Amino acid sequence: MRLWKQTVVIVLVVFVLVVGGVSIYFSMPYHGTQTSIQSVENNPDVTISIEDDVTVLAPEGEPSSVGLVFYPGARVAPDAYYSSLAPLVTEANVTVFIPEMPLNIALLDAGAAGDIRTQQPTIQTWFVGGHSLGGVAACQYTESNDVHGLVLFASYCNTDVSDRPMTALSVTGSADGVLDRDAYRENQEYLPPTSATHEIQGMNHTQFGSYHGQRGDSPASLSYDEAHRRLAEIVVPWIADVSERTRSSSSG
Repeated sequence: MRLWKQTVVIVLVVFVLVVGGVSIYFSMPYHGTQTSIQSVENNPDVTISIEDDVTVLAPEGEPSSVGLVFYPGARVAPDAYYSSLAPLVTEANVTVFIPEMPLNIALLDAGAAGDIRTQQPTIQTWFVGGHSLGGVAACQYTESNDVHGLVLFASYCNTDVSDRPMTALSVTGSADGVLDRDAYRENQEYLPPTSATHEIQGMNHTQFGSYHGQRGDSPASLSYDEAHRRLAEIVVPWIADVSERTRSSSSG
């Protein structure tokens, strides 16, 4: 009996240590560099606010009727995406919402976009998207909720949304050492047939944000600024085009 009790105690202690260790690990996310954060904070064309654990990047002045809910990658903080998503605000007049996730894992709250959308009645055109595991969560949201577009950064859908009434944009980097390439290729059929795919040469996984140190990633041949510039050249016109077609079909 004593041996049995000791075994139970040991198992419980190990369980607590494992759970505690995992919780601590995921509660310490990668943050954006101070330079990247300040560059957006100092941009007079962008306003940054945080309310109810949702970071909002909004155009200064003219209100926006287009919104993007962006799910962060696993263990990545919202501020890591300030500089990569800011061009959508300044060049396409999009309001970007980046929710903070439980334990920094987007799959634990894939329905976050729904709560955000209900609080923004003036936004008429909605996109959802995400980076890495955040993109998987965005796909899960679109499986049962209508949006106008899906934006995937270094990610793929693990659920079939090919028949959903939307289009999608998938962007990867050729130097990405984190993305599961086999799963990415196999799951391309899960996207709508009108989807667009792009690969940015020399860009790695972390450059879809502005953080460093992710295990398994490969060195990039581009600077972060250059990677973000090339990313904006793809995403900004795509979202602007989808938004314009959405407005035209609604008015018609």
